[in-house]
Amino acid sequence: MEQINAFQFSEGERDSIKYILQKISVNPYTDYEGFEMAVDSLLANGAIPKSFTGFCVSQREKNTYENPYVMLYNCPIDDELPLLNFDEPVIDKRNRKKKYVSEGFLLLYAKLMKQEPIGYTNVNDGDIFQDIHPKRDLVNSQSQKALKPIFFHKDLANHFVRPDWVNILGLRASTENEVYTSFARNKDVLAMLDESICDILRSPLFYTPYDDLTTYKSATSLGTADAHPILGGAKETDLRFFENRTRGLTDEACTAVSKVIEALHEVKTRIVIGPGDFVGAANNDCLHNKEFGEIRDDAALEERWLMKTVNVRSLEDHDRHFVEGQHRIVNG
Repeated sequence: MEQINAFQFSEGERDSIKYILQKISVNPYTDYEGFEMAVDSLLANGAIPKSFTGFCVSQREKNTYENPYVMLYNCPIDDELPLLNFDEPVIDKRNRKKKYVSEGFLLLYAKLMKQEPIGYTNVNDGDIFQDIHPKRDLVNSQSQKALKPIFFHKDLANHFVRPDWVNILGLRASTENEVYTSFARNKDVLAMLDESICDILRSPLFYTPYDDLTTYKSATSLGTADAHPILGGAKETDLRFFENRTRGLTDEACTAVSKVIEALHEVKTRIVIGPGDFVGAANNDCLHNKEFGEIRDDAALEERWLMKTVNVRSLEDHDRHFVEGQHRIVNG
């Protein structure tokens, strides 16, 4: 992957972090605030290797348009990971997962990077720690619960609270299957597009429905999404796009959508996220997907498990959208 920032934990560093995270007994799904306090205590006590804290400090000021990715290898994850019920994996996880090393590491990283994890009432009932794990009645969706490929997108592309970062930690994956996460930098995509196409992309001539998980058994109805430009943002480099879901509302806009898709697949870089691998992506400076190569063990696809958080720079920026009394849970 071009423009990558990478860190690999030694065996000793990984095990020392795992040891202290295993001691946290607070359940992050029933008492997130208590769990956060426990992680804060670890940071305050200087229990995290200085090599890693120093790496994170060096990354915080990086230009994410140029360098949207952070890769970490040999990260601490739980020794015991239950096989989850295919019909209700989230509920099964909450009931059966008794250690929270993976959750602790995701929160630890977010804090070191000055990121604020958030949840959504319509996504896993507002859980901060979300699973990329198939669910039977969503296997054909374009969501974290899909069994099949997921097209290029940024997380919550057309939501009124879009994350600034998406952090993914690999927990379980079969080496028999080639399941890729592909990334494309906005910078590389835009370099492939003519200025005339970019002009069209800046116009509100496009429609993207709300994502499948946000509208699945919704706790809060979001209504119909508005028409929007694809290209915009403060620096006019943000691509608000979901492949095969974002559509043009005019012939010219349809052509522009096709050009974006061509560019994404021209510049993409594939990676495999295995157990203990981590990728942090600046959500507004790149897009990602899930693609398949050769699949030799179909049953193992139902057990593939990654965990993620979605994160913002500042909770205050989104305060008006939070559920009353829950300062990091979006009402939608």
